[in-house]
Amino acid sequence: MKLNIIKSLLTLLIISATSAFAQDVTGYEKVFYNNPDNQSADNCEIIISNAVATSEYSKLGLKISNNSNDYLFYNSKESVFKFPFGEKSPTAKAAYIKPGGSKTKTLSVNGGDKFLQQKYNLIITGLYRIPMAREFTQAENFQLPAASNNMTAGNFKIVLKKYDASTKEAKAIFECTYTGNKVAIVNSSNLSVSATLKKSNENVVYANDNKKSKPQILNPGDKVKVTAVFHIPGKIVDMQFSTMNILWNDTFIETEAIPMESFEFYMEMNETITKEKK
Repeated sequence: MKLNIIKSLLTLLIISATSAFAQDVTGYEKVFYNNPDNQSADNCEIIISNAVATSEYSKLGLKISNNSNDYLFYNSKESVFKFPFGEKSPTAKAAYIKPGGSKTKTLSVNGGDKFLQQKYNLIITGLYRIPMAREFTQAENFQLPAASNNMTAGNFKIVLKKYDASTKEAKAIFECTYTGNKVAIVNSSNLSVSATLKKSNENVVYANDNKKSKPQILNPGDKVKVTAVFHIPGKIVDMQFSTMNILWNDTFIETEAIPMESFEFYMEMNETITKEKK
């Protein structure tokens, strides 16, 4: 008799506990979730916000902040929403995050009608660090006006597509193709030009004056446009009639994508907001 009473009490306690902590989604067309705590590691901060779900989809906002001196790469297809019924991966476009920068993405999964869940786990993986200082590729100087429009430097193929020069400005546009099998960075802000002074054999060097120059990431087979703009005072060098040489310096970098650790978030239904927005 006493044993039966104890069993009954235990059953009631279990039912009460379940009722206290479970958040029933029955009757809701949309569920809203708590924002989990931000997470940081390896100079990278991850913020998850505005998570919401219906029976047909689950989505949330992702912000990745890069606090390092290297580029970061994020491939959303490697991240995972882990539901009681199975796993799903988002298909947001891959993103590069520059040093000191950040990117926001909407991660969404669908396919089925079981996404209206009280809780699930989110695994943010597919993050990679791309070191800026790896293998600098040495390249021969490129003569302007060009003796040949093509040149090769290691795993980089460079083609001059257009060149214009006047006394005030010289502008060269190249197409650069990465033929290697790692990851490349082309940083045209590192290149410069060398020219000979009018009244002597002394050389002067001027930096690329293209204000839009910035590092560009290339995967195998990718092509990018490289624009070099130079402004040398006419009294020093008349660029319209001078032979000049582009000095590539550290323009071409070959590096690799180093996997970073994963971040796991526990997504739980916010019953208050879900009721308010019902």
